[in-house]
Amino acid sequence: MKYKYLEINPSRILGLFDLFLRRLVVCCIYVALQSGASVDAADQVVTRNETLFGKIESVSTEAVQLLPRGSASAAREIGVSDVVMIQFSDEPQDLIEAKRRLVKNNFVGALEAIQQVDEDEIQSASVAVRGEYAYVRAVAGGHVAMGAAGKISSALSSIKNVINQFTRSIHYYELLEVAGDLEQALGRYDEATSWYKKIALGPPPMVVRAGRLKGDVLAAEGRHLEAITEFEKVQSVDLVGGFVEQEKMMACLGQAESLLSLGRFSEAASLIRTMLSGSHPEEVPIATTNVLLGNAYSLLGRSLAEMKQDQDALIAYLTVDLVYGDAPETHAEALFQLFQLWNSGGYPRRAEEVRKRLMKTYPQSTWATDLNPSTK
Repeated sequence: MKYKYLEINPSRILGLFDLFLRRLVVCCIYVALQSGASVDAADQVVTRNETLFGKIESVSTEAVQLLPRGSASAAREIGVSDVVMIQFSDEPQDLIEAKRRLVKNNFVGALEAIQQVDEDEIQSASVAVRGEYAYVRAVAGGHVAMGAAGKISSALSSIKNVINQFTRSIHYYELLEVAGDLEQALGRYDEATSWYKKIALGPPPMVVRAGRLKGDVLAAEGRHLEAITEFEKVQSVDLVGGFVEQEKMMACLGQAESLLSLGRFSEAASLIRTMLSGSHPEEVPIATTNVLLGNAYSLLGRSLAEMKQDQDALIAYLTVDLVYGDAPETHAEALFQLFQLWNSGGYPRRAEEVRKRLMKTYPQSTWATDLNPSTK
């Protein structure tokens, strides 16, 4: 069946232009991070809103105490939910680069950078720098291992070692989360829940995250009605701030995915459309928002396709491809679905173009494997 319309009206063009401008801002922020290396030696704390320079006086699992450069006043406290990255003045440059890649969820790239660090230099470094090095290796390795079942147990052991060795790390809650994710990847849901419960002992924003993670575990077990209840609790929390708003968005997407699993496609589409029509909190980093919106449009595409609304599903997946292709897995899925939709809609040439892009950009993806003639 040929699609009846593929035109984009002026308001849609303006909307897409605005979204491209937002992506440009992300690039500017990354350039700012890169330029930080040229600043005179100082510790740094990168938050959701700014980069602070000075002297890190202390670090705990809940906050960083930073004495701002040029200030004679008391140290400034930055809570764990606001910390994106910390950097000590004496860190090796390859370690700094590894952390920048980790922040961007480039886990393979983070491992490649950390492998360039001179281990002898790390052994003679301060406890703080050794802790940062161990954290990056463990977390990046953990995320990479989730795609290779045979490496999960080893990665989990590394995470546990870092948690036990660096008990005051600002990355403590992130390490707990990755440990739970690895347990979940092994199908050990009770153990995953135990790790997430430890997160619930932290500050209020971490309690919110623990609730969302509990919903994720229930959904992974197929207990979708219970998962929806947990996701709704998270979305109704009376807390503000970028971290909490991000968790609420993730809970909304989790709820939509559970609705899809229950066959409640119309409800899922309605929920996602409501989220997309609302304003997105400025406190949430643009890069994070883009990834979440990419997931939202992907789920919307799935919902619409299930309801046989192929043309609307096509537009949803095109939005992922053209605007929100930041997350490789989400983008690869969108390309796969576009291949199917272009074919069924009577556009074989466009389908083939998309297939080639998928094969070239994500050759190792399961979505690419499904479309690779040589694997048939």
